[in-house]
Amino acid sequence: MISSLFNTWAQGARTRQPAANLPSVPDRRFGLTQHGRRLDPNTPPHRQTPPGPTLTEIPEHLLKRAKAAKAKAAGADAPAADSPAAPVEAVPAAPVAETKSTPPAEIPPEPVAPYMAAADVRKKIPWWAAGALLLLPIWAISYVGTLERPPQEATGILAEGQHIYETRCASCHGANGGGGSGYKLADGEVLITFPTLEPMIEWLAKGSAGIGLGNPYGDPARGRIVAGGMPGWADILTTEELIGVVLHERAAFGGSEEALLQAEAIEYAVEMGELDLQGHLDPSTLTVAEIQAILAAVGEDGSDS
Repeated sequence: MISSLFNTWAQGARTRQPAANLPSVPDRRFGLTQHGRRLDPNTPPHRQTPPGPTLTEIPEHLLKRAKAAKAKAAGADAPAADSPAAPVEAVPAAPVAETKSTPPAEIPPEPVAPYMAAADVRKKIPWWAAGALLLLPIWAISYVGTLERPPQEATGILAEGQHIYETRCASCHGANGGGGSGYKLADGEVLITFPTLEPMIEWLAKGSAGIGLGNPYGDPARGRIVAGGMPGWADILTTEELIGVVLHERAAFGGSEEALLQAEAIEYAVEMGELDLQGHLDPSTLTVAEIQAILAAVGEDGSDS
């Protein structure tokens, strides 16, 4: 019976609770909402904030009676409603054994590679040496630029003329054309005395005896006079050998680029059969005009005509 009364009462309490989603209806007579909250007279009704849902507290003695009624209906002995609960003796907690903290084991360092160990102990390059190494390429380039290039080895008619000069002319004019018992040829002296090729060939072919003592030879502005001592080579050397030694002296001692071009052109004309230089010149009848006629197959600039 008590249980049915409690259930009836609880159901009525639930029906009396306001819905959470329903707005509060204000009571304009006392300035309160139906939940007892005072309204702000200066705030419009649509701006009033509705309160949240309220809960109804159930007395504890009713809850105890409901529990006793449920227990009796189930056939168990219901505890007295007003009897206090038996105190629960507190069980002391077991003491916690103290544990000694052990230090963590040390991890051995990783082994160092042999090349890393060698790099650590190797002596480092000092800073001043690094700067010197950076300037080394610049110094090398400057040094190479000051070196003299080796002389280009002569070939063909120039090589033949060089050989004749070393064996027949160097004893008087010097191995490098510096002079001796004969005149100096180096430093361009040979080109000053003989500006063109043909008068120099005539001088070597005739010599002092062929030109005649006291007669001028070479460039008139030079003022050279035959005084003797120069042998004539026309009877000893072929025409090709005479021309070869003259071109060698002009190229090696005078630095004539024209002599190099003339040598190439003469070699090409001989190879093509346009020029025959295997014979000997006649010193008694030889003239500059005859020499020019022999070299007519070669242009004045050294190219083929």
